[in-house]
Amino acid sequence: MRSMTRCVGVCLAALLVGCAGAGGRGPNDATIPAITPADLEHRLRIIADDSMMGRESGSAGDYKTADYVASEFRRLGLEPAGENGTYFQTVPFWIRGVDPASDVQVDGAHLLLGRDFLPTSLGASHRVLDGVDAVYGGSLGDAGSLIAPEQAADKIVVITPADASLRNLRLNPGRFNRAKAIAIVMLENLPPEFVARFRDGRPVNDTSINPNAVPLLFITRKAAATLLGAPVEGMSLGTSGRRVSGAFGFRNTPVAFPARNVVAVLRGSDPALRGEYVSLTAHNDHVGFDHSPVDHDSLRAFNRVIRPMGADSPLREPTTEEWARIHVILDSLRRVHPPRLDSIRNGADDDGTGTASILEIAEAMARGANRPRRSILFVSHTGEEDGLVGSRWFTDHPTIPLDSVVGEIDQDMVGRGMVTDFPHNGVDPGSPAYLEVVGAKRLSRAFGDLLDTANARQPVPFVFNLEYDQPGHPLQYYCRADHFSYARYGIPAVALSRGEHLDYHQVTDEAQYIDYVDFARVSRMVYDAAMLIANAPTRPVLDGPKPTDPHGPCRQ
Repeated sequence: MRSMTRCVGVCLAALLVGCAGAGGRGPNDATIPAITPADLEHRLRIIADDSMMGRESGSAGDYKTADYVASEFRRLGLEPAGENGTYFQTVPFWIRGVDPASDVQVDGAHLLLGRDFLPTSLGASHRVLDGVDAVYGGSLGDAGSLIAPEQAADKIVVITPADASLRNLRLNPGRFNRAKAIAIVMLENLPPEFVARFRDGRPVNDTSINPNAVPLLFITRKAAATLLGAPVEGMSLGTSGRRVSGAFGFRNTPVAFPARNVVAVLRGSDPALRGEYVSLTAHNDHVGFDHSPVDHDSLRAFNRVIRPMGADSPLREPTTEEWARIHVILDSLRRVHPPRLDSIRNGADDDGTGTASILEIAEAMARGANRPRRSILFVSHTGEEDGLVGSRWFTDHPTIPLDSVVGEIDQDMVGRGMVTDFPHNGVDPGSPAYLEVVGAKRLSRAFGDLLDTANARQPVPFVFNLEYDQPGHPLQYYCRADHFSYARYGIPAVALSRGEHLDYHQVTDEAQYIDYVDFARVSRMVYDAAMLIANAPTRPVLDGPKPTDPHGPCRQ
């Protein structure tokens, strides 16, 4: 995309795989029982090192990360609670990516895969086009501006979106269930990390195909003009286009390494309560690496202005004034160091921080003077980035009795919240008080009250931002965190985060940008909350009946 390459200088260069040191300490150097910023940084620099290659589920890097987590559980004397007496629970995965032989022809002219069109319906069957007509289906911005279902039958329906944001894309494929395909005109605005995940393949644990699903394509404006015979701007609803031939779809390959949850138990001290568990969780995976390296500092400068929430901000062309701001930031970075290519989405904050935190908490509990009365279940999930797959697999196939879990605390992206990060309502990032809390009191007010009590006891208590816990919030945080896999079974559960930022799902999410002092404060608060729940005389009572269908759709 020209607008992006102009800023970040995408280069066709060799993949850079660094081996950054862990703050001058070796991976086997000792940590101490106390939860400290130094120990958290030590652990995080191991987990988010370039050698882990972005920790995509089923990759060598995530396999090594799971091994590291298990080795720490073993060193601390925690009981293995995975499969067959091990610390591991394997989650079935395949890599599903666009078939590179996919080809679309319009009157004999070939559209280029990835440049002109991109299939994204992972569950749709391979589609063959044999002289299919294109038709302009209208705009998603107004339901009254779409063609009737019968006009879409056996055609490729070209549709323009309401805006450039994937988050705001609202499409009901059932309206055009007789169409050959639906083509959305927004490929230029798709984030590069989104395109890479379909182009290069992403892990999936379900390779079933729905033969009735209408495949979805993203296309460029130029490709839309080719399909329709004229630019889409100002085109009349239902305008007929050209005849299209070709075929497109996806193919599956086995993952190179098993994708694994890592499960361990710190056994409680009270014989009457040790059969119950407080679960502390985080995810060990991230989104891998891109085959097209970018300049690290150019990307940060661009995202600082245009994409302050990283992958959750839409990609768009900057204004003249915004380009000027971008170049001011980049010029200041250039005075510090020269251009440096980067291709690995290290996932330091997402969710290296949560993973490092549960290891620190495990050490504090295992080596501390006061053993909790209930047992503590530590679960390092794989597959969160692929739709909460690892946590869903664990709760659907638990290795301990699931109804014995009295509460769950999930940490995801707990290392940022700095003044330069994305501003929110209420307490701004940059304040030591900022913490996003989702789900704490949805099932059990008693559970949420224990979290409040633990927080109130901190030297500098957090001010909980509850905006993302509100029903119907468009970012859907309640449905996007691993805690929901537990909540759907009636387990009181909460997701904690210090908030999104410009490095979310970017190659710039690195350990150097973490606020380790406040990161340690989050870990200590979670430790205290877990101890309160584990030592309470009774488990947190539910305020209503358990959900009747744990496999039903999530409602924000």
